[in-house]
Amino acid sequence: MARQREHPSWLERLAGRYSGHAALEVGRRATYRVQSVLHTENHDPRRNGELWLLRALGRGARTIVDVGAHHGDWTALALDACPCAHVHAFELVDDTRAVLRRRFGGDVRVTVADCGLLDRAGAIPAKHYPSRPAVSSVVDYPHPIPHVWREERVMRGDDYLARLGDPPVDLLKVDAEGSDLRVLEGFSESLSRGRVRVVQFEYGYAGITSGALLQAFYGHLSPHGYAIGRLRPDRVDFQPYRPTDERFFGPNFVAVRTGAALPAALRADASG
Repeated sequence: MARQREHPSWLERLAGRYSGHAALEVGRRATYRVQSVLHTENHDPRRNGELWLLRALGRGARTIVDVGAHHGDWTALALDACPCAHVHAFELVDDTRAVLRRRFGGDVRVTVADCGLLDRAGAIPAKHYPSRPAVSSVVDYPHPIPHVWREERVMRGDDYLARLGDPPVDLLKVDAEGSDLRVLEGFSESLSRGRVRVVQFEYGYAGITSGALLQAFYGHLSPHGYAIGRLRPDRVDFQPYRPTDERFFGPNFVAVRTGAALPAALRADASG
């Protein structure tokens, strides 16, 4: 845990003494506005590091799991960057899965699963946004757009892999709109056995609603031997957890299994 200074600076003492002053309140509002602009995240996989990660794995990737595949744009990138891979695509809402099936119906390299993934199996309420299906989720995040609640089916990732014979997973990509941690908890056995080489997960404001702090991701993955860092456009910034990292600023983090056979660019001991 990050160690706080025992003695605040003179500026901090002065600010604390006059914390209710109007001038400081104006400064806070200005800071919040600047922070809001700086918090704008890059969700373009071609520029935010996601494509870089896929290319780093390249032909060495054989099994990829895409959780939160939406209409399949990321899956298509994965097939191009990792031509030897088979992608297992998951989407929570049946209507969106139908789009995936139509898009990849003739591609033997893609399997579209018939349910979503979570930390348990069964039926679960899902908040679906027909005009913006990419943000549909089991998390009741307050998006200001029309939505409907639907009952959808989910299963655990461990159970799905067991059906396949527990193949090694080269990349587990999770973009589950706030339920990313619960999805990873459904892969607990596979993670503990080192069956997943690389994990990419999303971390953002939806974690406030779901209660999934970055600390919880570290707490779940680190004991299984994973090094974690924020995904940059051309690298992964591996680092231990710090409370000051709880800024809900991502959008993506990467966890790699230490000791696994990985390209040099993805080995935690080669970072920096």
